Amino acid sequence: MTIDYSFIAIVIHFYTWILVSLLILLMAAIGLFYQRKFHYKTRYYLFFISVILTLGEILHIVIAEYEMIEFIEMLGILIAAVLSLRLYQKMTEAT
Repeated sequence: MTIDYSFIAIVIHFYTWILVSLLILLMAAIGLFYQRKFHYKTRYYLFFISVILTLGEILHIVIAEYEMIEFIEMLGILIAAVLSLRLYQKMTEAT
């Protein structure tokens, strides 16, 4: 009996990106809280674009190019980082 380690690696990689997406959703929830509680315009809904791009591993079914999938995932992480920095600045600005 042989074990297909490449399949196990793909599954672990996919679950890792799910955890990253959950952390991005947590940031969106914090942004929503700040928008409702303190009436700051945090644009929390843009985090959902980042989550969709971060879960680019699902596109592995459609797109065979691994580099393109990695680029899409990295773009999602870059968007999340920029939005997180903006949210941090909103949260710590002196009013």
